[in-house]
Amino acid sequence: QAVESNEDLSPFKTCDSNLLIPSLKAMIHGSKREVCSAKSEGDILNIPVLMLALRHRAARLLLETAQQIQSMVMAGKSMAEAWNDALVQMSRVSRSYSILLIMNNMLEGINDEFSGGALGLSEKAVMEDLCRLFGLYWMERELGDFLEDGYFSATHAGWVRDCVHGLLSTIRPNAVALVDARDVSDFRLKSALGRYDGDVYPAILEASRRDPLNQTDPGPGYEPHIRRLVKDGVGVYTGTASRL
Repeated sequence: QAVESNEDLSPFKTCDSNLLIPSLKAMIHGSKREVCSAKSEGDILNIPVLMLALRHRAARLLLETAQQIQSMVMAGKSMAEAWNDALVQMSRVSRSYSILLIMNNMLEGINDEFSGGALGLSEKAVMEDLCRLFGLYWMERELGDFLEDGYFSATHAGWVRDCVHGLLSTIRPNAVALVDARDVSDFRLKSALGRYDGDVYPAILEASRRDPLNQTDPGPGYEPHIRRLVKDGVGVYTGTASRL
């Protein structure tokens, strides 16, 4: 309402919702429709381009939800009924806005750590690649949201998929180091997969040997359950009484 009525928006500067204001203004008051500015596949990897796309999607879905509720109320439904009927659309808005916030928080965290000296240039580049992959992953999963109003073209959609595949190859050499950076011990992991020395399969066999179910041969469930089926004729159908 504040955007629609051109009220003073300065109180929203400290709110997370301030992210949506430029796109909401463009949709409500702007004469020119927002479209993706990427002119090449490389442009899709630009973080500002990704942020603008996620912002546009979240703002558009929010505006459409508000318009949907308003239309239903004007058609005679109560506010409670209109709100309830819009819950599915609200879930889409919530997810899209959450993705935008997570992406924004990731970028702020990376920049803060870099400014504080905790990250060097090489580490910052790796973390930004992860941030790009996060944004592009959700774009690829929900491409329809970006194509629906023409923000993305079919060419843009193809670039998004290609960039996801390219980033996977770029990040792959650092994947193990990124996981190990959290310093999760084998004790906390409690799994052969991902163990520090990478000796997965001998560890799986050793864990199987220590399993209580494997301490006897055959296992503890054989005599009371399986042996009877094997000895008495497995697979022999004796029929059941009809309940009709």
